[in-house]
Amino acid sequence: MIRTACACLLALGVLVPPARAARVAALPPGTQPPDSINADWSQVPEYRIVPSDLLNLNFGPSEGAPSGFLEREVTVRPDGRISVFPIGDVVAAGRTARELEAALVDLLSASFKAPRVVVEITKIAGNQVHVLGRVTKPGSYPADPFITVTQALAAAGGFSDDAARNSVLVFHRAGAREVSVAVLEVDRMFKRGSLALDLPLSRFDIVYVPRNTVGNVGQFVSQLFNPASQVLSASLVGWELFNLDRVFLAVPTR
Repeated sequence: MIRTACACLLALGVLVPPARAARVAALPPGTQPPDSINADWSQVPEYRIVPSDLLNLNFGPSEGAPSGFLEREVTVRPDGRISVFPIGDVVAAGRTARELEAALVDLLSASFKAPRVVVEITKIAGNQVHVLGRVTKPGSYPADPFITVTQALAAAGGFSDDAARNSVLVFHRAGAREVSVAVLEVDRMFKRGSLALDLPLSRFDIVYVPRNTVGNVGQFVSQLFNPASQVLSASLVGWELFNLDRVFLAVPTR
């Protein structure tokens, strides 16, 4: 674990402060930091449906069905909707499976007595974070449940030589047409020997490392998300059909 942590820091091009190194080395033999097995999984947010997820809708026992249950598989369309008889189109994206179940039961109640439905997510569209800009290996990387900004940067090979290391931008979709952006001073964070502001990432978040220090964040983001911009590709999973209406600055407070 110690070698892995040091490798991540070296990949980012920073040095481990001596005091921090001493604390790590002083761990009792056999002591391991908390891992994903011992983590409190109740604190992990529920999965929210996105376009291209494959859903299985189970409406309950049915004598004529091969499996004994009336089931239907549907793929969430790029506009975030699914079609369900006799309701028509229903927004699925952005909801948890339980929230979609409640919405379907409510809508089906107009046509059926005591309807039941269980929503199972049988295939997810993707589980990635995107690391772009001035890093060694820009691309998309697996979004582990507890992945942070520095871990994502390490997975991307660390900063390139011309990176603005104290203007790292983190984009998070806050709604269908909204995005929050946080600015992290990663280099200063390491020099202070504290990872208190190392933000956790959610699936589809974008970590963007610019070449120069970002002055006007709002103007920079507007240019970045401009349809004519070649920086953000429409093929990024989780950002399909994204049209920017509102940007708000999220200040790291951890």
